[in-house]
Amino acid sequence: MIKRQHQSDIERGLGRVALPNALERKYPNAGKEWGWQWVFPATSHYTDPASGERRRHHLHESVLQKAVKEAVQKAGIAKPATPHTFRHYAESLTMPSSCVFPLDTSSLTMANSA
Repeated sequence: MIKRQHQSDIERGLGRVALPNALERKYPNAGKEWGWQWVFPATSHYTDPASGERRRHHLHESVLQKAVKEAVQKAGIAKPATPHTFRHYAESLTMPSSCVFPLDTSSLTMANSA
């Protein structure tokens, strides 16, 4: 569905995302490529004040948060869940349980009192 939306935007002369300046100059057509598009694109376009181009930005985070909240309620899940919950869940699936990152606290002291 999102790829079709992007293709439709391209056909109408839209479909570009803003890239950091150096990338935009080095790869002038990269902003139209599928790999650079937002995973959760906005439903409408905006006019980029710098370039004057009509573009589609990403969804506002509150839209995704509301959708997750409604899905959790609809599913009858009693525990609270947010998009951030999925990040931790995915991390728990991809990180081996034996993976431990020790924290060197020796550099985390208050400024020298001398």
